[in-house]
Amino acid sequence: MADLLRHRGPDDAGVAQGEGWGLGFRRLAILDLSPNGHQPMSYGNGRFHLAFNGEIYNHVELRRDLEAEGERFRGGSDTEVLLRLLARRGEAALPMLNGMFAFALIDTERRTFLLARDRLGVKPLYYATGGGSLRFASEPKAMLAWPGERREIDDAAVARYLALGYLPGESAIFRGHAKLPPAHVLAGSLDDPSAARLRPYWDLSLSDDPTRRPLSPGETEELEHLLRDAVRIRLRSDVPVGVFLSGGLDSGLVAACAADVPGPRPLALTVGFAEGEANETDLAAATARHVGLDHRVVAQKPDGLDRLDELAWFFDEPFGDPSALPTFTLCEAAATVGRVFLSGDGGDEAFAGYRRYVEALRHRRVIDAAQFVGPTLRRVAGLAPALSPLRARLAKLGLPDRGCAAAFDDLPADPALAAVAHPRLRPLLAEAGAPLWARWARSRGRATILRQQDLDYRLYLPDDVLVKVDRASMAHSVEVRSPLLDIRLVEWAARLPRGALLDAHEGKLPLRALGRRLLPTAVERGAKRGFGVPLDAWFREAKGQALVRERLLGAHGTDLGHWDRRGVGRILDVHGSGAGRGFGVLLWRLLMLEAWTRQHAARTRPAEARHGERAGRPAPGCTRAHAGQASF
Repeated sequence: MADLLRHRGPDDAGVAQGEGWGLGFRRLAILDLSPNGHQPMSYGNGRFHLAFNGEIYNHVELRRDLEAEGERFRGGSDTEVLLRLLARRGEAALPMLNGMFAFALIDTERRTFLLARDRLGVKPLYYATGGGSLRFASEPKAMLAWPGERREIDDAAVARYLALGYLPGESAIFRGHAKLPPAHVLAGSLDDPSAARLRPYWDLSLSDDPTRRPLSPGETEELEHLLRDAVRIRLRSDVPVGVFLSGGLDSGLVAACAADVPGPRPLALTVGFAEGEANETDLAAATARHVGLDHRVVAQKPDGLDRLDELAWFFDEPFGDPSALPTFTLCEAAATVGRVFLSGDGGDEAFAGYRRYVEALRHRRVIDAAQFVGPTLRRVAGLAPALSPLRARLAKLGLPDRGCAAAFDDLPADPALAAVAHPRLRPLLAEAGAPLWARWARSRGRATILRQQDLDYRLYLPDDVLVKVDRASMAHSVEVRSPLLDIRLVEWAARLPRGALLDAHEGKLPLRALGRRLLPTAVERGAKRGFGVPLDAWFREAKGQALVRERLLGAHGTDLGHWDRRGVGRILDVHGSGAGRGFGVLLWRLLMLEAWTRQHAARTRPAEARHGERAGRPAPGCTRAHAGQASF
């Protein structure tokens, strides 16, 4: 199990075991590169044992507090700080942690175990029960190495993947597998692990105050202080730290703050495309010059379509977000020059930066009116051709409970899905969007912007954005740290009036105010472009069309029973014509599903040896990754 996770930690490996339990670990050394950071780590004459994946950014402050209580440390790792804090305070230590983490703690005296995951879900933790045992790992591929582990695909999960483009937290592609939710613990007895109890330890509450106002000067100062401190503590490392720099506001602010921290100046890395529409290297270069950082551009070319199998191997479950490709490319390049990198992830969720937030506010009267004629809109939509843009737009606008603000970019019940899905899966598509709608219903009756943010914190951020960054970075032994996900910043932004975050023209107003102080005007005023991939163009080229026909319409693809051959042919023809609706994202989802089945669905996985060898080499890397296996 641990060997399959060597890419997460090529620097060291360890195993600890006792009566009814066992832990395996792979380490990428960042803090305290000496053997004092070895894991699993024990304390209290062998009473406590810890396997820990992630970083505790405030470990310096926690160490001081523990030393004041009489603790004396052997080394300088945050692992040792976490272990001693847990030994003293148990679950009460969790609210004290500012970081990203997934860990397993064994208490041999009380015969108990504790699994925990960070508040926002930055670090993953999968588990499975059966036969009186509990197994867990940072990635499902390690779970599959357990003797007798089943590979029974859950058709409902496949339908949810096709509808959303990723798997929500309550779904796992294999039956019997589960994910520990963010901000939750799973605690139980070593003697009866299947009876472990799952419970939350934190929840985010967003202000319902609709007041529209700019930040006061004092609030802007407070925001800058919080962001600078979040960057400062994330630069704590015994290996070099760089910055992932797009042309956007969020990563630009992170870069500006990092450039001002005393010490070696970090390198800024950007991924660029040959296609001008998706390229933002010019703005990234402007930011790097403005703040005084060395800048390097990594090219992403259309040959990225050749990496489907590699992506599928490292992502473990079907994952259809196309931005995984440039993220993967960027992390691959990063591994050649550094070990730890800062990113701008989290700014859109905390400060209302997504386009759908602004559009929902701008068109709020239309959305309100649509609630009264929703059934009529849905009936009219049913009269339009299944693959037409008009049908998708009318169906989305006609969703009840202002659902078009939730499904702004992708419609879970997209008529095109019914056209391409295998007949066996079509009955499941009706409920495939349930994870989205269940979360949306939690905030019924509240302001739309609050509902959109709450939905993204509970679904899109943990199950798409953070999965993408974790797998792409860990595939190359690179650790990504996100200052805008600092819990102090997240909770501070949550207390602001929603009207202070955006207006009908743009979002992230607090960050833009800060950007006026720290960034070039072109970056501060620039429209959000995202980490896009020009899929529509790629799949209209001969190479892209040939790939779709080979993978989806060939014998292997059609034998899987996940899509309908004629349906795929129809959307490929419509897409290739360039007239009407583009289906680049849907084609990508199908290709990633096909590639995933090649890598993980069968017991003989063609790429396992190839990628295992690649992942196992001691590449420049950085995370101490909790390979987290246990057989209790």
